[in-house]
Formats: sequence, C-alpha cells, structure tokens
Amino acid sequence: MLKKNAYNCDLFSKRYIDAMLPKSHILLDIKKLVDFSFVTLEVKDLYSYTGRGSIDPERMFKMLFLMFFSNIPSERELVEQVQVNVLYRYFCDINLDETIPDHSTFTVFRQRLGKERFKRLFNRTLEQCIRYNLVDGSHISFDATIVKADSAMPNNKRTKKDVLEDADKIIEKAFNDTPTQKTSRGNKELPLSKSDPDARWTRKPKEGPVLGYNTHISADSKEKIITNVDVTPANVPGHEKMTELIDEQVKNHNLDIKEVSADSEYSAGHVREDLERRSITGYIPLPKDRGNKHRMGMFGYEDFKYDKEQDIVTCPAGKTLYFMKHRKRGDSSARVYRSRKRDCKICPCLSKCTTSKSLFRAFEVNDYYDMIKRAGFINKTERYKEAAKIRMLSTEPKFAEAKCYHGLRRFRYRGLTQVTIQAILTAICINIKRLARVVMARLRTPAFEEALAYR
Repeated sequence: MLKKNAYNCDLFSKRYIDAMLPKSHILLDIKKLVDFSFVTLEVKDLYSYTGRGSIDPERMFKMLFLMFFSNIPSERELVEQVQVNVLYRYFCDINLDETIPDHSTFTVFRQRLGKERFKRLFNRTLEQCIRYNLVDGSHISFDATIVKADSAMPNNKRTKKDVLEDADKIIEKAFNDTPTQKTSRGNKELPLSKSDPDARWTRKPKEGPVLGYNTHISADSKEKIITNVDVTPANVPGHEKMTELIDEQVKNHNLDIKEVSADSEYSAGHVREDLERRSITGYIPLPKDRGNKHRMGMFGYEDFKYDKEQDIVTCPAGKTLYFMKHRKRGDSSARVYRSRKRDCKICPCLSKCTTSKSLFRAFEVNDYYDMIKRAGFINKTERYKEAAKIRMLSTEPKFAEAKCYHGLRRFRYRGLTQVTIQAILTAICINIKRLARVVMARLRTPAFEEALAYR
C-alpha cells in the first residue's frame, strides 16, 4: 500500500538539525526550489490500496538521486552515508530516529519502476526547468559518448590443442553458448559478455576496442539543460536516434525547435531529410569526401557540379567524370564517378584536387545529394560557426560533468534497461544541479533582492 511519510521531528531534533546543517549548500537550495511530489503521482498506480504501508517512493527517489549526485558507488554505501549524514537525512525527509531502508530495497524499486517510468520522472524535472524559464527550445544540440559496460573483456584465445584439432573446434562451435557480435563488415564474429549480453563492441579513438553502450543526449542552448537522454548498444550510431529524440521533446514538452547542431556522427542523409521535413535547420558538418583528405586549399565536395538530367559530373577544371559503379552501404546507395587519367595528368589543378598516385579523383552522388549540397551552403555561414560553439558549450561539458562528478565513465549496472536508468538519473542530477545554481544566482541579484524586500 502506498504510504506517504510526513517529516515531523521533535523540538530537540529540530534544534540539533539546525545546528548541524551548513548555512549554504546546494542540496539545501535544491530542497527549496525543486518539488519532488511528482514521484508519488507517477508511481501511485504501482501500489495496492490495501496491505502494509510501503516506503515513501519520494524518499526512495531522493536517496537514489543522492547516490548519483554525490557519486556514491553502491546502494550499501548509500545507506551507510545517509545513516550518519544529517544533511542527507534532512534532504530525504528522514527523521533522526527513523531507520534507513535496506540496500536491497533500491534494486526492487528500480526494477518496479522500469526505464519508461524513470523517463517520465526525467520529463517531470525538465518541466520544472521549463517553468523556471531555463529552456528556450529553439536551438538543441546533440551528442553521444561511449560508456564502458560493467563487464570484463571477453577472452577468446584458444589453446594450441584447439587450434590443431579440427574436431575440437567443430564441437566447441556447436555447443558454445557464448553470444557473439558480427563486425561491421560481417567477416568476423566477436565474443560478447555473458554477464552483460546487451553490451556491444565499438572502437574508441586512442583507446581501441571497447565493450559498452552509446549514451545519447540533447541539450538546450539557453542554460545548457539536458532535454532528452537515451542509451543504445555501442554499435548504434548517434544519427539513428536523433529524429526519435527530437520527436519526443516536441511531443512531451511542445518545444518549438528551429535549429539543431551536432558533430559529424550525425551527418547522415536521412537525418537531413527528416530535419527538412520538420522545417528545422541543421548545423552539422558534411560527411568526409571520398578521395579528399580535407587539406587546406583542396577542392571539396561542393566544388564539383552534378547535372541530374544528363547524369554527368563536372570537375572544377571543366572536365567530365564518367560513371564507374553503384555502391551500396547499408540502407543507402550511391553512384560513383571517376575522372580520366589522361585529363588529370595534364590538369593544372591536379595538386588542388587529389594526392592519389593513380592520378584520378572519385566523386559520389548518393540519394541525398541535393540536401548535402544545400547543407554545404549552410555550413559556410557565420551562424554555422556560432552553432558549432554552442554545441561545444552545451553537450560536451555535460558528458565531462557526468563522467568526472557522477560516475558515468563506466556503468555500474548491467543490461540495457538498467544502464538506461543510470543515464536518466545522472541527467536528472545534472539538470537539477543546474536549476539550483541558475535560479539561486538570479535570486541573489540586486533586482530580485529589491523585489523580495518590497514584497
């Protein structure tokens, strides 16, 4: 049965708490500004109307919030910290003579709520940020980062006997229940973790192969509030989630999104098509041009002209590139054109066009050529440079904050559902912390102080 605990302490406890609490602390500011009553409203349908009274879900949520806010590594240590910390007790509305819930209760609480309900709790906190005028919604930045799974690297080394005896290999392959993941080319199978089979392999710059998940976020440009968060296996790129994240924000919060910015990971044709269909301007770098290393002074994708009616490509020197082949990669396809060696050999612009020793330049025309062409003109504007700075100041610092101060370098839970809950709780902590700092800074300004004094 759902039970709501009232925070009523006696006179002695109140004086003791007042003496022990700090004069200023961000948790005190959060307690004043943020209304956590939405937790009870969102979870009341999970509880029966009869039976023994439950632990207050608002109190449970506050303790989970504390765990990620203070980067406490486990529920066991969380219980130990709340037991002796007066500030934590006061924040969670736990009297000095009350017992702390057992650590196993938090596992049941997380599993009972599930990913979708935690996402609704995130939306509730975002609504409070919107009410405090911290979210504008006109410009949203997107980014994704790889977070390691709570699993050791699987060891797929075979003994010498396994290598020499083909029969043993066949038996091992037939009866081995270790899950595997195919590489992007599909020519090799990589072993996955048995303890966390949802985690997938990817390659991280300067780190090599990583087994983990891809965490996707979007942030508003006004006060850098996270507007959406989701987690996928590590082999799912960011551009596959961008449209879904946009639609969720528009549906849940009625945001009027006019501009979005992202890095080159989101430079997919279908993303640009979806943005144009929604009348949203995308400030996203163009994909890497095949055959061009993007050196300074080299001809880029936009310097070539494609005649759709005649199906020819003209290079900056005025020569025609001939059709070579069709290329299919995933769900997209492209027509590949190539210059003639005899034209490139005597061309005065050769040094600006290609560094290939074969003396030719390749050019691809994919299904989204017209959109990429329009994006090339957008990316030459001053607004594109401003949007790139906005993105660097919005999403990237949020990931740095999550990893340095809230334990998101490595997931503590296992399974896609549980790691998504961790990412959502981390985003809630970052948003509420930002809300407290910005709103309290506003209240401390002379204009607000005069208004409060007059009132």
